[in-house]
Amino acid sequence: MTGDLGPDDSNLPEAQAKRSRWFGLVWAAPLAAFIVVLYLGIQSLSQRGIEIVVTFNDATGVSVGDTKLIYQGVIGGKVTKIQINPDGHRVDVTLRVVPQAEPGLNTNTKFWLVGEKPDLSDISSVKAALLGLSIGVSPGVGGTPTRHFVGLDAPPVIYPGTKGTPYALTAERLSSVKSGSSIFYHGEEIGKVTEVRLDDKNVFRIAIFILAPFDKLVDASSLFWISSPFKVSVSGGALSANIDHAGTLLTGGIEMDRAEEIASSAQSPDNRLFPLYTDENEARAGPSGPGVSYAFSFDGVAGDLNRGAPVRFLGFRVGQVESVRLDVDARTGAAKTRVLADLFPGRLGLAAAGNTAELRTATDELIRHLIARGYRARLAQRPALIGGLVINLDAVKAAASATLLAGTPPIIPSTDGGSSIDDVTDHVAQILAKVDSVPITAIGQDIKSITGNLNRLISSPELSDSLQHLDSSLAQVDQVMTEVRPQIGPLVQKLNQVANEVSGTAAAAQAILNGQGGNVDASVPAAIQQLTEAARSVRALADYLDRHPEALIQGKGKDK
Repeated sequence: MTGDLGPDDSNLPEAQAKRSRWFGLVWAAPLAAFIVVLYLGIQSLSQRGIEIVVTFNDATGVSVGDTKLIYQGVIGGKVTKIQINPDGHRVDVTLRVVPQAEPGLNTNTKFWLVGEKPDLSDISSVKAALLGLSIGVSPGVGGTPTRHFVGLDAPPVIYPGTKGTPYALTAERLSSVKSGSSIFYHGEEIGKVTEVRLDDKNVFRIAIFILAPFDKLVDASSLFWISSPFKVSVSGGALSANIDHAGTLLTGGIEMDRAEEIASSAQSPDNRLFPLYTDENEARAGPSGPGVSYAFSFDGVAGDLNRGAPVRFLGFRVGQVESVRLDVDARTGAAKTRVLADLFPGRLGLAAAGNTAELRTATDELIRHLIARGYRARLAQRPALIGGLVINLDAVKAAASATLLAGTPPIIPSTDGGSSIDDVTDHVAQILAKVDSVPITAIGQDIKSITGNLNRLISSPELSDSLQHLDSSLAQVDQVMTEVRPQIGPLVQKLNQVANEVSGTAAAAQAILNGQGGNVDASVPAAIQQLTEAARSVRALADYLDRHPEALIQGKGKDK
């Protein structure tokens, strides 16, 4: 028995499996997410920055995450780690710097702490000290790329790559000059002092940097001197004062100029050495050159004469004091001040070149000529009365015969009359003596006596009574003159009465004065004389009206 077996499966199509190169749609979303994450990761790594290490001697105040790197005025990175350097004495500070700063990171790049040592002359350092330390950087130019640096102990005075020329100065005294001091030319800041150090000859060597294009001004005739912010001058009989370069009060300063008479157009080569003078007058006087030693002996007070004080000749500085000591004779007790000083032949008009023996011979001969012409050494104060002691070579009138005394070194004679300070003291004493000789007490007593006599004269009852009568008479005259009907008779009578009263007043005053002797005011007799003249005039008027009564109506007629 057969049944219905359904359709024949042999005729059905057979399915075939095919492999695709693409993942199924189900993997599309995870794949896209992976690509996005990978992109963000790569971007994050590229923006993470560059890690560098800066080694500082002291990193006090630096903190991770808070201390920022200031790159060309903007934040260019931050501190990520602080650890002790393997040498055990320094500190390694790790910074992450923005990638854009990479071209400026090389062996010439400089790092320093801003605000670690606040300076009133640098406002940014004071601000950083208040708000928190930061790290400053000066991008390097021309160096080899590196990731390890040694930080500076102080900010650089001149940033690497600044255009200009370095030079050097020498000085025995610095005054207020220090690293960072400004250099001025006719009021314009043209450079900075970059370093100050003491060399093996106990002379200060000062490294300076003159900015371009001002470095072209530096030539063989250039003069440098220590700037003084206070300028005091006397002109036209008036004293004036002003402050130049107020900033130099804190940082010090140096002035530069050129000796125009020998100025050249050729710029001096870099690192050339120039002398640094104490002031402009010394700079204009020219180089001191090698000095020739001499001794001085003073009888007067000279203990305040300091080492380095000038020796002046006709107002020019021609030498300087090297030592001062007191010499006391144990047998006689005589005391003198012995001073050793160097004179500069070049500033005395002698050729500074030559060996020591030649300079000594030429300078000794010149000093002998000056002594023969009456020049002697004497102490003085500059400025007078308030300044420090200096030695002047002054011409003394009728000077006693003298010569250059033999010794080691030779001794230049001084004046017998002491110092110019003694002369000023003597003049002051003479003036005080003249003032003291004025009889001020006697003059005061005379004035008091005259005042008393004048008071008694004014308060005298006789004079008061006479004045009252005179006032009454004048009132009556005024009444008569204002009446409508002129009455000649009474008027003349009144005028004569007035004349008599005035005469009486004058006579009474004269009688009082005669009793006072010579102690009267000079103006009182003149007043009495005027009263007498007034009485005479009134009496003349009365006589005229008595003879010409019509004059009250017609006026005085013309004289025939």
